[in-house]
Amino acid sequence: MKKQAGRATLKDVAEEAGVSISTVSRAFSSPERLSPATVQHIKEVAARLRFAVNPVAKALITGTSMNIGLVVPDIANPYMSTLLKAAQAHSRERSIGVFAADTDDSARIEREVCHQLAQQTRGIILCGPRMSVPHIRELSEMIPLVLVSRVVEGIPSLYTGSTPALEELVDELVGLGHRRIAYLSGPAQSWANKQRSRAVSRRVAAHGAEFVKLPPTTASYSDGRAAAGEVVESGATAVMAFDDVLASGLVEGLRRLGRSVPDDISVTGHDDILAELVYPGITTVTGQSARIGQLAVDWLLEEPAEDSDDGDGEAGRSRAIEGRVVHRGSVAAPP
Repeated sequence: MKKQAGRATLKDVAEEAGVSISTVSRAFSSPERLSPATVQHIKEVAARLRFAVNPVAKALITGTSMNIGLVVPDIANPYMSTLLKAAQAHSRERSIGVFAADTDDSARIEREVCHQLAQQTRGIILCGPRMSVPHIRELSEMIPLVLVSRVVEGIPSLYTGSTPALEELVDELVGLGHRRIAYLSGPAQSWANKQRSRAVSRRVAAHGAEFVKLPPTTASYSDGRAAAGEVVESGATAVMAFDDVLASGLVEGLRRLGRSVPDDISVTGHDDILAELVYPGITTVTGQSARIGQLAVDWLLEEPAEDSDDGDGEAGRSRAIEGRVVHRGSVAAPP
């Protein structure tokens, strides 16, 4: 029986398709529980009747929000904005919305927005969290949680596994003759910053070269530019920056001081977001932000990807998405 006037209902679709109302509901909410042929038939009937799922009604029936939260420390950072766009596009394929929040690198604001989102969403993707481990655990008991760029035991975590790539870069720099290598730090509270600094310092020490750790920054372009003076004073002939934003700013700062990259000082970055937009192009490590954003959505919605090429961590609770070196024009032998 076709619906002649007004909005078509689940009952109308069920009668026209010759199935139960619950089967029609399942075709839209859990299609994997039905045969592909049944799902296709129901959706064809629904399209003919111009039936559309009401997301508000669906949320009320299932008791599940149609939105997820995504919290970042700095949405202006290209790594985070790329991750956000990828997660948003991936969520949209599932008719799930994304509520995004920027915490301005503040642990206090981070806690506040997470508690707000816990009341409005079905789960939160928390990127580069600045909160303490106890606060993260408290949040995970309130709502499903996936961490990005931070590992806390027992909580699903995704991050760029860049240690092998950073070690490869150190090997290359030492092989070119660099004996004093500096690390230009990112935010002091950043877990990723600590991991990268440790990886670089250990590899430099293993070669018997000298490691110089420069002070923490907010990982902004202006911070990188301002650090140029400290880099020159340090005597380092190569600088490995926390990310491409810092590295790009440093290249400009060195230029203003009359220093050439890579003729006078070699510079590397991390994330491969801005690295080819500056001159010279920056040798860097891929950050895999888009891939991580997609996987975080899958994990939060309990739809783990079938592929296993990325490598699993402890008990499958954390996963390192392997980064790789991308060579460009910012590295050369020391003068």
